[in-house]
Amino acid sequence: MAKQLKSIADEIALSCLASRTRLLGRVITGIYDDALRAVGLTSPQMTILVALEHTGGVQPGALCDALKLDKSTLSRNVDRMESKGWLIKKPGADARSHSLELTEPGRRKLTDAIPHWRVAQQQAEETLGKGGMETLFRVSKRIRGF
Repeated sequence: MAKQLKSIADEIALSCLASRTRLLGRVITGIYDDALRAVGLTSPQMTILVALEHTGGVQPGALCDALKLDKSTLSRNVDRMESKGWLIKKPGADARSHSLELTEPGRRKLTDAIPHWRVAQQQAEETLGKGGMETLFRVSKRIRGF
């Protein structure tokens, strides 16, 4: 039994997509977080700022769907970002709905972050290599739809 379990553990250690993608995510996120720290942003916050500027404003549920975030993760980040004045919650058609929009301070924060993002992007590209970048873009396009 112990020999069989060791063999299966070896197989999983060498081929598990979950552990490899989580490792990749931690490494790449670390690169961006290190670069963005200089302007007081995390990589998830940068992603939200970009998404809000890209869309012009969006309902939280749609943002969760597009970014594959759970509602509590988005809510925690939105609350912090709203308290810093980077975004606002605009009332929706009924009392239960609202949209998220970037504010001018949020746009300035995004503008300040761009040079740091570019440095991180270059480091991430070097880490992944050309083939890794192409594969990542192809797979994420299939998952996200764009």
